[in-house]
Amino acid sequence: MVQIFTWAYQDWKTISKETLATVVGLPDGITADDYKVITGEAYVAPATQATTTSTAN
Repeated sequence: MVQIFTWAYQDWKTISKETLATVVGLPDGITADDYKVITGEAYVAPATQATTTSTAN
């Protein structure tokens, strides 16, 4: 699977770094180390944004 993502990113240019990052850690995806090998950059997990609800009475 890693080889397909490598070709898609490096050779075919059919996948972006952002899209590639979405498959890191998935069962059929890649590891953070694989991401670094493919892109040359360290994987940084996206920050989760907490949603808050304010109620005024």
